[in-house]
Amino acid sequence: MSGMKLLVYALFIEQAAFWAVFGPLQFGQRLLLFLSGHLIASSFFALLLATYFPKRFIVTRRSLLVLFFCFNVFVPALGAVGTLLILWYFLKYYTDQERPEFAQAPLPPFLADSAAVGGGMGEGGAWSRLRADGLPREQRLKALLSVGTAGGSNAGRLLQYATGDQDDEIRLLAFNLCERQEQKIQQAINAELEALKAAEQPEIKGTICRNLAFSYWEMVYSALAQHDLQDFFVEQAARYAAQARSYGCENPSLLVLIARIYLYRKELKAADEAINTALAAGADPLKVVPYQAELAFERRNFALVRQLLLLDPAIRFKPGIGPVAQFWGVR
Repeated sequence: MSGMKLLVYALFIEQAAFWAVFGPLQFGQRLLLFLSGHLIASSFFALLLATYFPKRFIVTRRSLLVLFFCFNVFVPALGAVGTLLILWYFLKYYTDQERPEFAQAPLPPFLADSAAVGGGMGEGGAWSRLRADGLPREQRLKALLSVGTAGGSNAGRLLQYATGDQDDEIRLLAFNLCERQEQKIQQAINAELEALKAAEQPEIKGTICRNLAFSYWEMVYSALAQHDLQDFFVEQAARYAAQARSYGCENPSLLVLIARIYLYRKELKAADEAINTALAAGADPLKVVPYQAELAFERRNFALVRQLLLLDPAIRFKPGIGPVAQFWGVR
């Protein structure tokens, strides 16, 4: 059916439906005639627009048909006027030709150097690509490889998420990357253990034990340890951290690690003491703020949480803790 015929039929049926409202029939009959005519006219108006849709809307043709049908059904008379205005625009002003002035624009000189695609991508970009099953496999593999080169707890969780992917290649690559990271940390642990056996001076033993504490904690922090092994790695980290202190190692970063271990165990009083000890030993107050805020949250002192997060003006830009700070009103 041509567009002109659809337009004539739609206008005629819509007009007939409105005339039925003022006819001499009973109310129920008038309502039935109006609804029947109005629904048919709305269908014709929707089909009329469908014949003039731009080519790029063909994929969503069904959704647009439903949209324009509902628009005409729930907005009687004015919906038809709106449909005609849209149709008039398509016929008079719309062109499907490509505008050459928008096809390509040269980069400004100060952006030319930054136009190249980097070797990695942010955690948010990688997360969105890994979750998008409709993306080509190549793009999702690149996102997974980008995650594999990064460190931290979020990267580990992304790899763990990818191990359950439906795509065999994605899943196998995720397992391989997890295994590589785990082997790398395990090799460092084995090397430090061998060095600890050969060490004789307390200062050297303290440094080695400190490295072991951080290595064991990395297994938990990077989400590489399974749930049944997390407590084991935490216990090992706490054990070697205590040994490092017994050898006289009072490094501020080690004391902060001890506080984080206590927070993991929910030993709040011990965590508070460890944080104060780390600050007294020269730990950067701004680096300790997130753990102080976590401690205040566990104690349900929410006013203190916000006060602590406000101490660092740049905390809202930091990965991980940034969204938390913004949630607590840090601007």
